[in-house]
This record gives sequence, structure tokens and C-alpha cells, in this order.
Amino acid sequence: ALLALAAAQTFPECTKEVARTDDCAAVINANACYNKFRWNAQTLTCIDGTDNATKQKMVCKCCSCVAKAMCDWATKSKFC
Repeated sequence: ALLALAAAQTFPECTKEVARTDDCAAVINANACYNKFRWNAQTLTCIDGTDNATKQKMVCKCCSCVAKAMCDWATKSKFC
């Protein structure tokens, strides 16, 4: 059980300060787009950013401000 716990991905808490950052605003504001695509290869196109690597970092930093499903998707996609 300890090994499973150690392997679990942890994400930054979504504090007011984190949610107010430009990176997190770009991730949070794309909610309608996430509802359209769910969590698949097109999800990153929902987020404003320069490239996919940058968007992946933004997702890892801010997914807890959106939904557990986003954090799970980020882990499954090996972004974080």
C-alpha cells in the first residue's frame, strides 16, 4: 500500500493565488472546451499557450483548479 501511495501523483493545491495566475486562468477558462472534447488528444487545443509542452506544464500546475478528472488525465498522459 505504501508503494502505491508513493507512486501517486500530487498536484499543487488550487489556492486563490494559484487560480489568479495567467497560466491557471488559461486552464480554468477553457472549461466549455473540455466539456466538448472531454479528456483526449484535443484537450490541449483548448488552452491558450505557445506550444504543447508549455500547455502540459500549465495543466500540471493548475488541474486541481478544474477537476480531479483533469489531473487524472494529465497523469495518464504522462504530462506530470
